Amino acid sequence: MTRDHGAVLAADARTMAECADRLRALAARLRTHDAAPDWLFTALHEHITACVVASEELAEAAARLRALADGPRPPRGRR
Repeated sequence: MTRDHGAVLAADARTMAECADRLRALAARLRTHDAAPDWLFTALHEHITACVVASEELAEAAARLRALADGPRPPRGRR
């Protein structure tokens, strides 16, 4: 079960990284439009940063859960 949770977190990490990539592409497209206000780029940058941080933290949590799942098992009847 721990490994399953790790897999879900790893998938979530990839989703957040993909979100950051999509936001970067959007920001690049919007930079070609003079009508896009500066505050929009500030907001996009903040969202990109949040996605990147979340992706890194989720990936770390997934790795730790995988390591826990692969580690030694406690003796039966003891936890």
